[in-house]
Amino acid sequence: MRVLHFLAELKFSGAEIMYVDAAPVFQQLGCELAVVNTLERLGEYAPFFEKAGYKVYHIPISQNYFGQWRERKKIMELITDSKADVVHIHRSDLRWIVSYCAWRVGCRAVYTTHNVFRSRWFTKPLHILQRWTADHWFGCTFQTISDSVEANERNYYHARTALIYNWYSNRRFFPARDGEKSEIRKSLGLPQDALVIVSVGGCSHIKRHHEAIKSMAEILKKNPNSFYLHLGEGQTLDEEKQLAESLGISGNVKFYGNQTDVRKFLIASDVYVMPSRFEGIPITTIEAMGTGIPTVLYNVPGLRDFNEGGVERSLLTEENPEALASAILRLYCDKKLSSEISERAKDFVDNKFGMQANATNIYQLYLFDKNVSNSYRGSMSHCR
Repeated sequence: MRVLHFLAELKFSGAEIMYVDAAPVFQQLGCELAVVNTLERLGEYAPFFEKAGYKVYHIPISQNYFGQWRERKKIMELITDSKADVVHIHRSDLRWIVSYCAWRVGCRAVYTTHNVFRSRWFTKPLHILQRWTADHWFGCTFQTISDSVEANERNYYHARTALIYNWYSNRRFFPARDGEKSEIRKSLGLPQDALVIVSVGGCSHIKRHHEAIKSMAEILKKNPNSFYLHLGEGQTLDEEKQLAESLGISGNVKFYGNQTDVRKFLIASDVYVMPSRFEGIPITTIEAMGTGIPTVLYNVPGLRDFNEGGVERSLLTEENPEALASAILRLYCDKKLSSEISERAKDFVDNKFGMQANATNIYQLYLFDKNVSNSYRGSMSHCR
């Protein structure tokens, strides 16, 4: 089976990392893999796809619907030339046009919804119609990555969807070995007795790393021996650096950009934070939990999923820097609480976000003939 993924820019991000990590699983199941970078810039993660065995295409596709319609022939030629049996769409604005093109050339389509974004009232009818026609006319199968995303798709957009969770590689992310934390801190020039906080992710107004930086100003008032490790790049990176400067805390905020060895920075840290506006189910948080690092998260859709069933696997906090700072200090000072939370979280992600099981369910989705059932939920219960 030949599978062609449609992604935006092949960058250091959740879906890209996840599908590179799972390449051996798909290949063992008999998949030949390819991916197309559909934005103007070829992302820095493209070589990782190639190393994992993907054929990489760089074919920019318009970001507006009229332009995409004009480029439909180019998209159909790409699908045909790649000899794809399945196209797997990850870029949301390509959901309709790639489903249409796949249908035209006799190729199966799968679309993954990665977040809980809600359209404005005046675009919501269009987005509902796009989902309905891609599903019912063109045979595209929809998949969601978390309970929050599934609920949003079903209740807000009235879409049929299969729930298959994200995954992480426990071969790359696992708890610290004896003495490892001390060694890594030494290599990074971090004091052994410092409070070290880390966040991982692209820099944007949705990720809100500036909230973590503001919380550092509060933390340093109570614990001057504290550091914040900021991993990631993006559109708001310069703003975040300027904010640290303006608050007079730039010596305690370290910007590392994109890193291939994220585990090293997680091991060096005491607390992982994510102050996003919303998420799907963030891979970096799953990886932090898999590494055994306690987490503090904003209480928003996609993040509160980690405390499923009312079990505290992360400290959820109100959406402001003061509350974030208070939760970080509480977790750092209460070693018993920190240990209990991290142990519960490790068990949770190992059981729910295992790579072999969830990647295999994606493969089953590629094989799934939705025409035999009126509902994904009933016929695809094995994916839940």
